[in-house]
Amino acid sequence: MECGGIEPRPEADNPLEIQPGLEPRSHERGFFLPLLPLSGTIYTPSMAKEFFSYPETQQLFQTLEEITRRSKVSRAQAFEDTIRASVAALAAETMESEYFDAIKAHTKGEIGERGVDLMPVFLAQTIDAMSRTDNDVLGDLFQGSISYGEHSLYLTPPSVAQMMASMTSDETEDGDGRETLISDPCCGSGIPLIEAGKLHPQAELIGQDIDARCARLTALNLGLRQKYGWVICGNTLTREVQFVYRIGSFFHEGAQGRRRGVIREVPPEQCPVLPELQQRIKRYLLDTLDEESSLVPVPEQSLPQIIEIPDWVLRLEQCYLQREQSEDRQKSPIHISEENRAERDSQKGPAKSQKPSPGDDDDPPKTQQTLF
Repeated sequence: MECGGIEPRPEADNPLEIQPGLEPRSHERGFFLPLLPLSGTIYTPSMAKEFFSYPETQQLFQTLEEITRRSKVSRAQAFEDTIRASVAALAAETMESEYFDAIKAHTKGEIGERGVDLMPVFLAQTIDAMSRTDNDVLGDLFQGSISYGEHSLYLTPPSVAQMMASMTSDETEDGDGRETLISDPCCGSGIPLIEAGKLHPQAELIGQDIDARCARLTALNLGLRQKYGWVICGNTLTREVQFVYRIGSFFHEGAQGRRRGVIREVPPEQCPVLPELQQRIKRYLLDTLDEESSLVPVPEQSLPQIIEIPDWVLRLEQCYLQREQSEDRQKSPIHISEENRAERDSQKGPAKSQKPSPGDDDDPPKTQQTLF
């Protein structure tokens, strides 16, 4: 019986006694405590179960598990290395360094018993399943046994992708003489592009995803279905690009003679659709933001009835008023008697006639220094 992904173990005789197999385990980076029983029942988390939508995916999963066992690596690494090797195998010897780097961890052991010996089997099973059913077995394997929906990564079902393609399709595009570009900025395994390509067989399909695994899955799905287009691994919003694949049939004259491939890696600066794609996405985002901002109602702002005066303005005003009052008192006439005036004049002596200079009667200039 399972309860919320937690599987109970049989009840122990002594709930506080550590059962065999639950001794503390040492680790090179620390110490792990055992799982203690709760109310006589020991709970251990159960692993996520694999789930596939197509029966053909089960065969691929068994081959992947055997690669994992032979190479003694994790299932996620075995899947990623196998997908990388499959992409390089369809590149007509133009990605040999990528191929040897992908199989490096799977070459140990005797020939026929190595993990790398099953990678061609995996690719052959994929091609056979696609030829018979046209199902996205690679995306089904990735979602059902590798990602488990990590980071909310769920691939679009084919029925939903078909509906989206029909809703966004323009039947007049193929007949106007211009090249049709169909872009998916979050392509996943490429199913929406494949459904759109069915409605527009001559269109250039452009898929972009930040996850390198999804970008390679899209390249395989498009290349094995003989589509033409571009697959870009990078961030659509920040316009950072890791690598670019050109999808389409081509010939390559290599050391083993002329080879035919359907996937080849090109430098990002040589991708002709990348600058135009980035500009279109930028314009679309700006238009979307402008449209959303125009839809948001802006409340009318009435002028406040009370305007508060800052404290420093009030102090400055008081100082200025005090200065003016002091100057007014100095200019006011002083009434003195005639005797006092005569006595004062005799003490000062004869007055010297001075020519009044212009501006003597003017007020002294007011500056911040005299004000404070």
